[in-house]
Amino acid sequence: MSDADQDFIAAAMPAFISEAGEQTEAIETLLLELEEQPGNRELLDTLFRCAHTVKGSAGIFGLNKVVEFTHHVETLLDKLRDGDLNLTPEMSTLLLQCNDQIKFLVDTASDDAADTSDQKDLRADLIIQLRAYTDDAGAVPVKAATQTAGTAGVVVAPGMTDWKISARFGTETFRNGMDPLSIARYLKGLGTVTSMVCGIDAVPSLVNMNPETCYLSFGMELASSATREDVEGAFSFVADDCELDVIAPETLGQKLVRAIEDLPTTPRLGDMLVSVGAVSQEKLTEVLSNQGQTTGYASAPKTKLGNLLESQAGVAPEVVEAALNKQQKTRETSGGGEENRYIRVQADRLDLVINLLGELVIAGAGANLLARETRNVALIEANLHMNGLIEEIRNGTLGLRMVPVGETFSRFRRVVRDTASSLGKEVNFEIVGGEAELDKSMVEKIADPLMHLVRNSLDHGLEPPQERVAAGKTPAGKLTLSARHETGAILIRIEDDGRGINRERVLQRAWNRGLIEQGVVPADDVINMMIFEPGFSTAEQVTNLSGRGVGMDVVRRNIEALRGSLKLNSRPGHGLQVDIRLPLTLAIIDGFLVGVGKAKFVLPLGSVVEVIEAGGQHVRVDATGRHCVELRGAVLPVVRLRSLYSIESGLPERTSVVVVSSPRGKYGIEVEALLGQQQTVIKPLGRLFKTLRGISGSSILGSGEVALILDVASLGELVTAASSVLSAQA
Repeated sequence: MSDADQDFIAAAMPAFISEAGEQTEAIETLLLELEEQPGNRELLDTLFRCAHTVKGSAGIFGLNKVVEFTHHVETLLDKLRDGDLNLTPEMSTLLLQCNDQIKFLVDTASDDAADTSDQKDLRADLIIQLRAYTDDAGAVPVKAATQTAGTAGVVVAPGMTDWKISARFGTETFRNGMDPLSIARYLKGLGTVTSMVCGIDAVPSLVNMNPETCYLSFGMELASSATREDVEGAFSFVADDCELDVIAPETLGQKLVRAIEDLPTTPRLGDMLVSVGAVSQEKLTEVLSNQGQTTGYASAPKTKLGNLLESQAGVAPEVVEAALNKQQKTRETSGGGEENRYIRVQADRLDLVINLLGELVIAGAGANLLARETRNVALIEANLHMNGLIEEIRNGTLGLRMVPVGETFSRFRRVVRDTASSLGKEVNFEIVGGEAELDKSMVEKIADPLMHLVRNSLDHGLEPPQERVAAGKTPAGKLTLSARHETGAILIRIEDDGRGINRERVLQRAWNRGLIEQGVVPADDVINMMIFEPGFSTAEQVTNLSGRGVGMDVVRRNIEALRGSLKLNSRPGHGLQVDIRLPLTLAIIDGFLVGVGKAKFVLPLGSVVEVIEAGGQHVRVDATGRHCVELRGAVLPVVRLRSLYSIESGLPERTSVVVVSSPRGKYGIEVEALLGQQQTVIKPLGRLFKTLRGISGSSILGSGEVALILDVASLGELVTAASSVLSAQA
């Protein structure tokens, strides 16, 4: 391998690993979906394409282990796609294990030492199991037909096609990091190269030649059992910068099918067949008359037009099917604009932009404050315009980090399947609200806590089938993972219909460990939350999944580190519901700035409902600042921040109450100054303040002052809790 080839592989390998990782994740998701819809041809086709993409890309990079192993998987998938085999649960398990092995080979592509003897033995065992399904059908590995390129006079074996390939590469091919020689090597691996000619007609004189410009083209004849998609897939990385023509001897039906595929979008079946010459206009009109139509194709006839064209006009079935597929694709894409275009950006670069944007927001707020102090109207207007642009940039940039949580949820299908199988339980797993979006950094950090909670529901919550039947339930348990937006946050819920939390056992274990004074019985919510204490476990014996008291305390710690909260709702004998509330982003929010004495606080704007006037000094409050006001005939609980946080300064005659919405309902926060809406850059609290209840973070104002960001959910729990509890926490 030349130095240029090695440089190309080293530069492009991270992109290959990333894309291959996406393909293996897609393979896992498709396999799990196929278990519920084993005969879905569209899913089978997509599954085959994913495996083929990994194999083709690996071949370009010379990763022979990936190519050879994936070929066996691809052979089995091809049999499934052609209907020669039916997908069984055992076969699905085998393919999932093979997908794990493909992922391992991709991830360790640059580390030969990682492929230990155990991994090689596992791979050999998987190949034996794959061939047990495919060899009976006479599958022949691709390598059996491969010979040295350039051999003249090779006779094309039955079942193989003599492909004629012509490729002219763009001038920017080398600069884009691609090497035509690598593509030629990959094509050689698909079969036998019977001839190859390198075109040099575009090569200029030595004086005018640029060594970084590609002037090459080549023509090749390839005898191979590969499909057209396989051959064209070798050029996938240069598709936008290459003139490619792949030709094979075709029957008339094949030519018509290809002509239909190349047609521009058209909604009518007859128009397509007439335009490619499959049927004459006169014959089409005659068939339509027999069908009961005189013009158009809008009505719903008793006999389908495609069937009449086959029987009365002699159109080949494969041609009619190709036209129907083209028509369906046209309908699916009608009304849509240009296809989405994507560009990959490293996460750390995006994080740097977000951090700089935060500093820009702070600087913009400072400039706006100075402009107001000057009372220069033109300067104030200019700053307002600049702040508007900053806000648009903020919204657009933060939107880049928002991803659907469904992508993370889908990973748990495999976890649920394997865990339930190992426990001998039947589980129906359901995902709801996967389209809800959350900051990508939070999605990555929440995956591990969700893993623990899902496995805890499977192990401790859901009963074995015989126990469920005895309790009057269905043999298969139900586990639901859902997400939805709620007052400026996202609510993730894990819910099962199992046995719930055994409060007596949890309480007894808490007494034994000294977490609660012997004989004291706290509220049910307090007992339930004991399962999140370090080292706490109610399992009778240690298993591979639980029993060591490790994991649940980490769940709570990780969620609280994300400024989130946990809540349990247990219904003994009927199930457990775990609610996780998280902020939508960890970077910047729209805030409502208020003042209490010299202190400044920020409320998330999405939680603010309205502002009303309060009584100031004339209102009686308890030791923690709690009191109530009347709001349109209803009692509204209110907390005075001055009393809650012991802020020393004189209380003004009149104060305001900011009415906010929380998971516990509406309540009021009494403040002394309303300072307006502003963009708020979230900064983490120092170690000294992390345990402060009701506070989720801090922010730097344009004046340089520090404002504390109020956590509406946890503050609501303080406000609505019993006075004795509030006194103990204050």
